[in-house]
Amino acid sequence: MGAKIIDGKAVADEVRAELVRALEELRAAGAEPGIATLMVGEDFGAGMYRGAVEKFCGELGLGYRSEALPADATEEAVVATVKSLNADAAVSGILPLRPFPAHVSDSVVIDSIDPDKDVDCFHPSNMGRLTLGEPTFPPATPAACMELLERYLRSEGRDVTDTLEGAEVCVVGHSNTVGKPLALLLLNRNATTTVTHVYTSNRGNLAKHTRLADYLVVAAGVPQLITGDLVKEGAVVLDVGINRVVVCPVCGTLNRSKKNPCKQCGADLSEAQNKTVGDVDFEPVAAKAAALTPVPGGVGAVTNMMLARNTLRAARLQLERK
Repeated sequence: MGAKIIDGKAVADEVRAELVRALEELRAAGAEPGIATLMVGEDFGAGMYRGAVEKFCGELGLGYRSEALPADATEEAVVATVKSLNADAAVSGILPLRPFPAHVSDSVVIDSIDPDKDVDCFHPSNMGRLTLGEPTFPPATPAACMELLERYLRSEGRDVTDTLEGAEVCVVGHSNTVGKPLALLLLNRNATTTVTHVYTSNRGNLAKHTRLADYLVVAAGVPQLITGDLVKEGAVVLDVGINRVVVCPVCGTLNRSKKNPCKQCGADLSEAQNKTVGDVDFEPVAAKAAALTPVPGGVGAVTNMMLARNTLRAARLQLERK
């Protein structure tokens, strides 16, 4: 493998040390920053994320409040809970954990969050500020991508501004949580930014965009979507995908579930091993790229630190406005 591995865990440790110092300064000034999570129902993924947030709050010494409502809670009850969090001085940031049940509107809940406590940039006003190049709280995962990219460039002795201005950057994936806001962050750095997605692939046009990219960020949620032939020699590749797959014990093919036979050879998968992989086929891409983030241990390791950074920023703003 020729690529330099961008170690997200090491970057997360560096950021954590910076945040601990910032937290001490805020407490000395009279603030007590804290995060509140809001979960409705029993979604497994949301529950896992809630546990991760509670863990890093404990490690950093941030306050933490959990609000968990039953799946049959009314939309009015959910909004009332948000309003109680808005009014809680011990809550600097509010993190809604989706998906919500079908009868609870995402937009109604998010619109009810105080924009000054919207630490993952869900509220339309904060997304608008991001579009204008004036983000108060850049979304955590896109911010983690930028943090890793900028620290990598500096470690190579390169000026971040000069390097990104006009550079060819391709984002694979156009979700509201990663792809779109990441493209905005890159545009705000004056990068030449192309956003591709499933419809680009359906047209057979994905390769012509990815192969031109000096910087390739993949956030499509498709295991090993980006193979070595889709990457430019010497590109920097950030893999945002985290996919839990099943490895066929006979042919090695990755499958989505143990419930069905292997899609390649038909083998029984009931006793097969699980594996976590990204959206990038790691070894073939590492052979061509200049640098690459691993999965796990890459972007995901830094995301929670960006959420914590936004929470401290929110606490500082709230302290200044008292």
